[in-house]
Formats: sequence, structure tokens, C-alpha cells
Amino acid sequence: MNQQTNPQYPLAVSNSIEVEEAFKGDLLGRKNLAIRLTSYLDRLKAGAVLAIDAKWGDGKTWFGKNWAKQLQEADHRVIFIDAFEQDYVDDPFVLIAAEIAQALDNAQEDAHDFREKTAGVMKAILPVGTKVLLNAIGRIALGSADISGDFKDAVESANDSAADMAEKWIEDKLKNYAEEKESLKHFKDALKQMAEAQPKPIVIIIDELDRCRPSFAVKLIERIKHFFDVPNVVFVLLINRKQLEEAIKGVYGQGTEASEYLGKFVNFFFKLPKTHLRSDLTEKYITNFVTEVLNRYRFESSEEKRDFIYNFCTLAAHFNLSLRDIERCIALYAFTHPIDSDENKYVLPYIITLKIAKQDLFLRLLKGDISNLT
Repeated sequence: MNQQTNPQYPLAVSNSIEVEEAFKGDLLGRKNLAIRLTSYLDRLKAGAVLAIDAKWGDGKTWFGKNWAKQLQEADHRVIFIDAFEQDYVDDPFVLIAAEIAQALDNAQEDAHDFREKTAGVMKAILPVGTKVLLNAIGRIALGSADISGDFKDAVESANDSAADMAEKWIEDKLKNYAEEKESLKHFKDALKQMAEAQPKPIVIIIDELDRCRPSFAVKLIERIKHFFDVPNVVFVLLINRKQLEEAIKGVYGQGTEASEYLGKFVNFFFKLPKTHLRSDLTEKYITNFVTEVLNRYRFESSEEKRDFIYNFCTLAAHFNLSLRDIERCIALYAFTHPIDSDENKYVLPYIITLKIAKQDLFLRLLKGDISNLT
């Protein structure tokens, strides 16, 4: 087939995930895991923090969004937070509290009380400058709760030196310690009251935590434990555990026992299975996924497509490629079209896989360096 008659394939496909039907196109058989987790979750009336661990590119977000849809269909209140999109927030407490308030606003009359108690905690934990800023934007996230009144003096003295403001802030912290402690108790009581009114646990799924700033990621898991640990609220963290542990070391030092520290905040860890353990099923799932991605690029059925699928899937399994790596390989395959010879057709899957899976080796081959290819 010459270049003039060859169809033009798109060089990129959308990675956005909009779920209309839970686990539609479940090419890796993960719906069963979601069903088991849901059954387990429904028993967690005391509340908990769960973590689903997988490497980057292994489909955590796809699983999380589809499971969220499944939970919604089972009458759970579900909140899905992309932490990486919002790690510009000064304190993750604001993010989580605002999401809960918004999700439950139309569900219960006591949501307004929760907003007011949230404002009290925000006054205690946010820096002065941030609190003044919230005078303008706080209502967007937290409705009509008035959080600005106590900071009138701070606004009026904005021209004072930073040292004077810091000194005043320390004095106020010492003076108001008991009041702030009481504010936290009132907040947790309000959250507990709202949560226990739900027939099933509220589920808060937090994605992309391991891609956030280390300080934000660590503070978020600490905030969950200190402020949101109440009955009938379950957090699900979609994480790359190794990367999150590195974030903990980045905050508290390389000598920190990061795994033990993380274990203080997470009740149970689950591993997101990559593929089935049986090799024949592994090959089947990879083939299904590769075929689906090729279809997204509008490759029509042909002998060339079948040959590529057969050869590439064998390589993908051998190199243990992630789903994201497979998508990148197929993007390169689309980019190479049209293929000008049968010889290239058979070599191409190997070259593409090598470029993604073993880039150092790929670059050496480009330079003609074939020594010690092990």
C-alpha cells in the first residue's frame, strides 16, 4: 500500500476518562476486584483509610473512576479528588472539607453547621496571610460561612512589618489554644453527625497523591488522620506506594522509616493486579487492551494489524510494560505509518518496545554500539 492510499491515523488519542457505565470495556478483569472491595467497604462502619497501590501507568485512575461510578450506582456518597490538580491549595484540609461540604450540601440540613465548624478549624490552622485571602475567596468553597471577621485587624494592619504580625500571631495562638482545640472537636462532631446519617459509608477517593509536592502529599494524609477520622467515612488513596514513601523521606529526612510512618495513617493496603497470574490469561488481557487502543487510532482489520498485535503483545508481556507504556508504543506505531517494507513490519514492534522499555539500549543501537548488549 502506498502513502497516497494509506489512511491517515491520529497521532494522539484522548486520555480523559468520562465514565458513563461502570467498568465498560474492562479489558483487565478488574471489575471483580471492585466488587470485592465494595463488599468489604460496606462493613467499615467505623471508618478507615485504604490504599490501592500500583505503579504509574498501570491504570489506577481508570480503576478509581470506574469504581466510583459503581459505588454511586450502589447509593454511596462518593467524592473523587485529583490531588495533583489542586496541590496549589495552602492546606489540604481546605480541599477535603470543601469537597465534603459540596457533596453533602443538598443531602442534609446540618451541612450548614458543618460549614461553620469547618471555618473554625480553618481559622486555627491557616497562616494569617492565607486567612486574609480567604476573606475574598473562601465563600466560593465554603458557602456562606463567615471566616473573615476575626481577621479585620490583620487586614487593617497589612502595612505593619512582618515581624509584628508574626509576633501577634504567636500571641494569639497561645491565647486561643483552648478555643481552637474546642473548634476541632466541634468540627469532628459535625462531620460525624453528617456521616452517620448516611445509610452507607461516604467514600472519598484521592488520586494522583504521589505526583503532588511532597509537603502537600504528606500533609494531606496527616490531615485525614487528624481531622477526618470519623465513623462511616472511608478514604481510598490511589497511590504509587514507593513514590509516596520517597515523598515522606523528602519531608522528614532520608533516615525516616517511611513505610512504617505511612502505615500509621493507612489501615489497609491493596495491590492493584496488573494482569492475571496465569500466562494464557495474561496474554489474552494484553491482546484485548492492545486491540482496543489500535481501534482508537482507527486501524482497520488487516493482516499487518494482526501481525503487529501478535508480535507486540509477546514483547509487552516479556518487558512487563505498563498500560501507559503500551499506549505510548502504539502511538509510535501510528506515527511510523505507512510501513514501506515487509522486513520493517516485523522488526518495528521490537524497535518500538525497546525505545519505551529500554531507552539506554535503544540509544546505543542508534549509535551502532552493540557491545555488551545484556
